[in-house]
Amino acid sequence: MSVSEPITMVRCRLDGVDDVPARTLRYIPYAEFGLWKHLMETKHGRTVTVEETSVWVVEDAARWNSGYEPEDLEPVLHFRLQLVAREGTMVTIERYFPAESYPEAQEALLSHFPAGSCRELTAIPGYFVPKRVRDAETAAVTQLA
Repeated sequence: MSVSEPITMVRCRLDGVDDVPARTLRYIPYAEFGLWKHLMETKHGRTVTVEETSVWVVEDAARWNSGYEPEDLEPVLHFRLQLVAREGTMVTIERYFPAESYPEAQEALLSHFPAGSCRELTAIPGYFVPKRVRDAETAAVTQLA
């Protein structure tokens, strides 16, 4: 899947150890959500609270003129990390972080891997588009038809 395509995303909270709202916020691709939720609840003993399901779209000034107001969009960075696994194969890890907590989240994620194993690291800016904003856009298009 191309990163330029909208990605169905679940915005949720990971309750438990940390009560700082920015640290509990998670954006998980819908296709991975069931497995991720199971892992968080069974292995880590954390409670997952779903807030909303919508889409993440890449920020692309040349292609994307959304018509949305800036305050309607939630800045979320798509973080892609390629690293060399123990077997010598390349592994790609992709995560989505709120822009406001990105530096801290990146540091925490990288701390799980041995130094020197990272080969490529990219952060792609984009936005989580809340459902209320998408619904308003759909209603406007329907009225024009």
